[in-house]
Amino acid sequence: MRRAWAYVVSACAVALVFSPVLRPSQRDSYPLSTYPMFSYDRGRESSLPTAVGVTADGAVLRLSPELISGGYEPVRAFATVEASIANRDTDVLCEEIAQRTAERKSEVVAIEVVTEVHDVIAWFEGQEEPSQRIVHARCGIADGPVATR
Repeated sequence: MRRAWAYVVSACAVALVFSPVLRPSQRDSYPLSTYPMFSYDRGRESSLPTAVGVTADGAVLRLSPELISGGYEPVRAFATVEASIANRDTDVLCEEIAQRTAERKSEVVAIEVVTEVHDVIAWFEGQEEPSQRIVHARCGIADGPVATR
């Protein structure tokens, strides 16, 4: 009788452990995760808020996270620009970036705070130019802010 009881308890424990696999789950939960933050379709286009440098001949140069946000972390630079756009104070951010850039004596003559829209598939095929660029603020390096929007 004891052995039969041990088998029943063991079978119930095994069934309980495997029960999440046997039933459909509509939510992300422990111990099984579908990692929804990575598995949902984000679409072919992606928007990227950033700041870029513009040279005298109109070429666009990528700025480092240090120039954009004052720190070396790319996520911090992204969050800084994103918050500036949301708070509608991109002119202030543009001037801060221009000041940091001016200290470097680079070929950049203007800063643009932009949202770039990229075709993700085309990006990985080598087309690095954005399909759309929305300029939120533009400022000169030496002479302060210039035309915005």
